[in-house]
Amino acid sequence: MYDTDLVQVDGSPNSIDTVWQEVKKLPTEEKAEIVRRLLGQESGLVLVSTSSHLVDYIIAQMSLLSREGLACVLRAIASRMAADE
Repeated sequence: MYDTDLVQVDGSPNSIDTVWQEVKKLPTEEKAEIVRRLLGQESGLVLVSTSSHLVDYIIAQMSLLSREGLACVLRAIASRMAADE
């Protein structure tokens, strides 16, 4: 009855590839909503760029900081930027 909308369950967990194939069919707005939800404040996920290993490293390191630690780092960056002006 719903053959095209069913995900087969055969006792083994579905791989992420199954989900990915379905997500690829979505319009851009719905993909963006999925990303927004996954990157929500409590998700613990970090969006990482593939354009630069240095950027990836910095993002990964910053994601390990507590809120207080991150605030301290960002204040130091802001202070240095203000001094450079």
